[in-house]
Amino acid sequence: MTLRNYLEKKYSKSTLNSNLYNIKRFTDYYQTKAPKATYKDVLRYIEHLRKNYDLNPKTLRHCLYGVKIYFNYLLETGKRTDHPCSELYLKDKVSKEIQVDNLYSSETLERFFESYQIKQKTYLLSRNKIIISLLIYQALTVNEITALEVENIDLDKGEIFIKGQSQVTSKSPRKRILPLQAKQILLIHNYLKKDRKKLLKYNRKNPNVTRFILGQYGESIQPHGISRIINENRPKAEQIQPIKIRQSVIANLLKKENDTRVVQVFAGHKRASTTVQYKQSELEVLQNAVNQYHPYR
Repeated sequence: MTLRNYLEKKYSKSTLNSNLYNIKRFTDYYQTKAPKATYKDVLRYIEHLRKNYDLNPKTLRHCLYGVKIYFNYLLETGKRTDHPCSELYLKDKVSKEIQVDNLYSSETLERFFESYQIKQKTYLLSRNKIIISLLIYQALTVNEITALEVENIDLDKGEIFIKGQSQVTSKSPRKRILPLQAKQILLIHNYLKKDRKKLLKYNRKNPNVTRFILGQYGESIQPHGISRIINENRPKAEQIQPIKIRQSVIANLLKKENDTRVVQVFAGHKRASTTVQYKQSELEVLQNAVNQYHPYR
């Protein structure tokens, strides 16, 4: 059984590529020594990632998870008789603070939308601009965008229904109805009437996909693919993060002195305390300005 066969059998399609990537990262590091790696070798590899890559603690845990899957594969195929790191867990803490001073301004987001172009596969331009518009005008998460159904769009009323997640937690956005911007309505109308129908023709296995946003072959897309779509051909230093767009939109609404409760409903936050995290005090605004522009900084 090949590694890919094993992953396809055990894990979902949405995690296949990320698991393969994390496993390859480990095997590339140890080369031929990888199958015989010990507990100390795994610790050394994690330390290497910590020192040489600015990885989020959550990403680091995914890297370790990939290594664990790799050794599970070796066990099941008889290439090892032990698992060196099955009981290893990382305690790196994920910072929950919103870095408000590092977010995008409303002007920056608007320029990104207006100037967005692609050089190849121009038939995907409308779809991509719709994705960007949903990020910067409705502050949707990538999960919400990929879960949208055609029936969730009401162009007559100029509204979009966000159904939220089936399992609501304090972090998952709640269901809500949000208004569409005028520029979105025409864009979405043209996409539904023309571009989306073209994409469906490429999907011979399932030409009746009901998802609103489709991949280039008419298939449903995965949340992790949103960032790649909107940043295609953009230099790494200029790439825009979807989660940071959502955070920026919420913070910018609060900066304009909108009522916290109104912004809470817009963002789908379960608790007002979550929304307040995006708010800057006047002192913080002044301090950030001093840090950024003072000649002796």
